[in-house]
Parts: sequence; structure tokens; C-alpha cells
Amino acid sequence: MRKQPQQERSRQMVSTLIEATSRCISRHGLDGTTTPLIAELAGVSVGSLYQYFDSKEALIKALIQKLLGDVTQALKLVPIEQNATVRDLVGNTIRLGFALLHSNEGLYLELVRNWHRLPTQDVADTFQQHFMEMARFYFLKHYREHPIHNLQVRLFIIINSTLFTTVRLLSQDNPFLNEEEVIQGLTDMIAGYLEGA
Repeated sequence: MRKQPQQERSRQMVSTLIEATSRCISRHGLDGTTTPLIAELAGVSVGSLYQYFDSKEALIKALIQKLLGDVTQALKLVPIEQNATVRDLVGNTIRLGFALLHSNEGLYLELVRNWHRLPTQDVADTFQQHFMEMARFYFLKHYREHPIHNLQVRLFIIINSTLFTTVRLLSQDNPFLNEEEVIQGLTDMIAGYLEGA
């Protein structure tokens, strides 16, 4: 950001600009999003926008940070069922991920389709950390049924393989696989990898 908002009015302006960026990307796509369009949707002048953000890229980065905070809070509210099997836990988590990506009026899908052009390292790191913590919690509780060696290594491979597979599938204009096939395939692969441990 060019200028950090100090007063409530300034913080509201920044929030309005980030929300307008979200709506603009949903409506016009990443390439169709411009700072004049964002300013128009926010109901402010382009000059006001540039007081806080020096480019469209800076606005997108701020939007991604906001979305990351929102998603992190949502993930923390997802319960882990006490008697869930590994297969149930994996399948439900992957389905939740796909449902999340299809929400928010197409915004997440547009961002995923353009992941290679965006500052997504923080997103990947946050998802990896959350799912590692969730899996560690589950396997510590179920250590007798699933004594897994090298859990950290296995989780790193599983999480990043799943993220990459999901992003690749959703990035394609006409994927030759449907989501349910991919969810089932990932569930089989991950459950087999963990249960065979």
C-alpha cells in the first residue's frame, strides 16, 4: 500500500476499494479489471484510489490477503468428526475445498485460473499449515489405528499434490475430467497412501 490508513474513514476507503476489486474481478475477469473500473465500482475517483494503492496489482495483492484471512477463519470452524475414517476425512476436506472455490460469485475460480500470475505463495503456505495441523490433530487422536511414520513428509506431499491437482483442474477451460472423478481419485490415492503407512 502506498499510504497506511490511520483514521476510520481511511480504513473504510481501503475496505471499499478492496471489495470493489473483488466485484470487478468477478464481473470482468482479471484481465478486464482496471483501476478506473475499480474506482467506479467503489464510487471514488481514480485519484483517491491512487492515494492508497499504486496499481491494480497492489489492490489484487490486498484482496488476496483479505480473502486468505476470510478462508482461514472459515476453515477453523470446520469440525473434525470424532469417528470419521481417513477416507471420510480426506473426501470431505477435498469436497469442501472445491465448494469453497466455486463460491463467491466466481471470484475464487478466476483467481485460481490465473494463479501463476498472482502472489499466491502465502495462500499455499496457509493452506499447507492449516491442513497439516488438522491432520496432525486427527492422527494423534487415532495413533493406535493409524501409526504413521514420517507423517510430516507424507502430509507435505499430500497437501501440495492436492493443491496442485485442484488448481490445474480448475485452471483448464475444458477439463477432460470432471470434479467428482478427481475428488474420488485424490481420495483413493491419499487414503491408500496413509492407510498403507
